[in-house]
Amino acid sequence: MAKLMLTTALLSLVFVVIVAGHDESPSCVYSVMEQMLEKMFKLRTRMDEWERRFTELEDQVNKTKIRTPIVAFRALLTKSLKNVNKGTLIKFDDVDFNLGNVYNDGVFTTPYSGTYLLSTTLGNPTGHPGEFNLKKNGEKVEYNVAGHTNGFNVGGVTTVAKLNAGDKVWVEGSGSITGPYEISGYYTSFSGFLVNRI
Repeated sequence: MAKLMLTTALLSLVFVVIVAGHDESPSCVYSVMEQMLEKMFKLRTRMDEWERRFTELEDQVNKTKIRTPIVAFRALLTKSLKNVNKGTLIKFDDVDFNLGNVYNDGVFTTPYSGTYLLSTTLGNPTGHPGEFNLKKNGEKVEYNVAGHTNGFNVGGVTTVAKLNAGDKVWVEGSGSITGPYEISGYYTSFSGFLVNRI
């Protein structure tokens, strides 16, 4: 309604300008006005159609967008643990980053249902064998070992898991669990991130 009133007001103004500036007869002026009015309505119709199409396209784009929240963590072990009993929760004490505050006191709690990438590494020297069990709600997901061969070796495993919101994931260790080593750096870690929300 407001657009129609504005259009009428503009046409009235144009009419006044045309009448004031030309000596043509009123019928000629009205003919020009009719043509202008017809063109304006056609233009308005086209604009409405383009606006409708744009809105539909915008809705389609928004529906197809996959918005994955940022969830990621990486934690390292800065101390060595010896004679670790099987089933002991390993608390990685140096949290490199913790986006979403999802890793706390050794346990990763999933904030969303989705597919997650999870990874653990265990570095041990010769003669100090150890093992890791990656657990989800108490059930084994993956397994890795280190220290069973000559020299310093690192055992690692990376997997993709479908997890539900509120699931808890942690690492249990046994044997020897080495944190720092002679070569500068930490070789024992636990990390993960959300790939897709489902």
